[in-house]
Amino acid sequence: MAILLSIVQLMLVALSSAAITNFGNLVGEFERDGTSHQISGSVFAVDQATLYIQGFNFDGESDCAVFYAGTSDDPSSGGDVIPVGDGMSDILGVYRNEDIMLSLSSGKITDYASFSILCEESKESFAKITIPGNFETPEPAHLGDFGFERRVHNVHADDVIILNPKQIQFVNLDYDGRGPKAFFWTGDGTPDSGDIKVPLPADNPDKILPKYSGATVTITLPDGLTVFDVDFIGIWCIAARQNFGHLLIKDSDRNNIPPLIEPATTPLPATNLENCKVLLTDRFHIAWTVDEGSNKITLEFRGILSLNEYLAFGISGSPTETSMVGSDVSVVWFDPSDSEPRAEDYHLNAYSQCIPNDGTGACPDQLQQGGEDNVLLVHGFQRNGLSVIRIERPLSASDDLDSQIITTGNVYVSWGIGFINPTGHVAKHDTPATGDVFVNFGSPSSTCPALKAIADVVPDPWIIEPLRPDCGDTLTAVIGPSGGQRGYQGIANQVGWGFAWFINGFLIPEIHVKRGCNYTFEVNGGDDETMTGTYHPFYITDVSDGGFLQKTAAERSRETKYSAVAEGPLCEYQGDSNPNDFENFDDYKATLTKECFSASSEPGTLVWQVAEDTPDLVYYQCYQHRFFGWKIHVSAAVNATPIRSLVLFFIAFSVMFLSL
Repeated sequence: MAILLSIVQLMLVALSSAAITNFGNLVGEFERDGTSHQISGSVFAVDQATLYIQGFNFDGESDCAVFYAGTSDDPSSGGDVIPVGDGMSDILGVYRNEDIMLSLSSGKITDYASFSILCEESKESFAKITIPGNFETPEPAHLGDFGFERRVHNVHADDVIILNPKQIQFVNLDYDGRGPKAFFWTGDGTPDSGDIKVPLPADNPDKILPKYSGATVTITLPDGLTVFDVDFIGIWCIAARQNFGHLLIKDSDRNNIPPLIEPATTPLPATNLENCKVLLTDRFHIAWTVDEGSNKITLEFRGILSLNEYLAFGISGSPTETSMVGSDVSVVWFDPSDSEPRAEDYHLNAYSQCIPNDGTGACPDQLQQGGEDNVLLVHGFQRNGLSVIRIERPLSASDDLDSQIITTGNVYVSWGIGFINPTGHVAKHDTPATGDVFVNFGSPSSTCPALKAIADVVPDPWIIEPLRPDCGDTLTAVIGPSGGQRGYQGIANQVGWGFAWFINGFLIPEIHVKRGCNYTFEVNGGDDETMTGTYHPFYITDVSDGGFLQKTAAERSRETKYSAVAEGPLCEYQGDSNPNDFENFDDYKATLTKECFSASSEPGTLVWQVAEDTPDLVYYQCYQHRFFGWKIHVSAAVNATPIRSLVLFFIAFSVMFLSL
């Protein structure tokens, strides 16, 4: 019997896979109209306003070709350009067997008579598909009003919609949340305790349904299951074995629903620049074209990039190896404030955070003496988790901080991936170049493979237990790696530099202190102020970023310091493990070793008496650099004597009152 059930389950998975791998209703195949641009591809209607082109090929040898929806069978007589959705231009580049999703700017597919690749200037059609007059697009299926007339636990929805084979949407859903163990429920026949739970969220199968009041809720059927495999959808309480309401799904409801197409499977179209090099196989490619006559190189950064994450690429700081220090790089990213692309010219004069006052560290050229921004942003776009940013820069060195790009042989380059911190400058890269990397900018290079998006999984931050020192206790402060997205970035919800304070051996723990108490901090953060990259004095402040020395006069006037500043010889936790590989901080710390870099073994000392007017929240930070520390919670000291006296007075008063 078990074998038979397994066979049935495998058949269901196979059938559901067949149902969801289609791309909608076929509109037609491209046929060339006299001009050969190596055009091919199958065009499907996903829904009323969405087209999907499977296996699209186009040589890109046209500066006027666009996707075009014609109002008649003759595209030249009028219609609308269909944007390619990349935010830069509707002109088509090179496509090699790519899958493309297109959305109409307005109207429905059936409002048009043809779909073509058209030169918008000359109205010449390179390829065309006629849309049949009786063409039907897939449509979501509306199952109607949901919920029993008696409204068990007030369950009701105005409509239940099958969006695609995997997703079902409840519109204006009400539920009082009082069922002891209620879940969305599906399966064969009608609901009973032997059918299938639909978890919400999908990764937490034991989370019971919360209260809903007029909510729009979209559920996704479990793996291996589609609407073609089930007969109903509803809400069922396992504990009470009670049906809170359900709707039957008929064959007619499944006849012409939109397909489920995962956008993340759509790769970026190939670059139309002449050369390309893979820097990181599944993450970062760089393409380029050299124009010697104009003293210009065009660089295209192509990769997997989150908002506020940067890609950096440029000429190494050494002519004989890949070296970040001294390198001349272009940094590109998408700004989270407006999702727009940014590009900036950087000279990395030290392996440390940028100090704008004197231009030391990883700083933009324009903040350094003799430097200016010689990077021109051309365009940029993000599509389905994939990013393209194109820039131009001179081949020759335009200022003292730029490097000449030689086109007559191999040139060592440097690159990295990291985050932009809240000051708008690069933080320490979390993915650097490994080994020595070189490029011959003047020699034709093989093209890069298509980049495909991967799931953007942000690891959970580590849980760091808070410190609760007693009055008079001593705490140690040592520098160490910030722990990336599991460490400083995840805990403090802001980008640091790459280093952070370890207090008593813990990465940026929250500290709880009491007013009126003394606490001693023994500091090993560096005491040579001429070495700005490793100079980390310790202090306590009311601002969450610290870095007093690198701030403007106006910024300093808005900050209050609540302690003196303590220096001490540098000791540092070091290691090269990837923090994302460790589920907890203890396992990560076990890979680190503590190194001290001074003959002096005596730490700097800061004795902090917490004053009565200290705010409830202050921060321990680095006096030289921003984003190194975290929170100190301040509360009132418990003074037992006044409370005891008050209690004794109350007892005495009560005895006297009762004796009257």
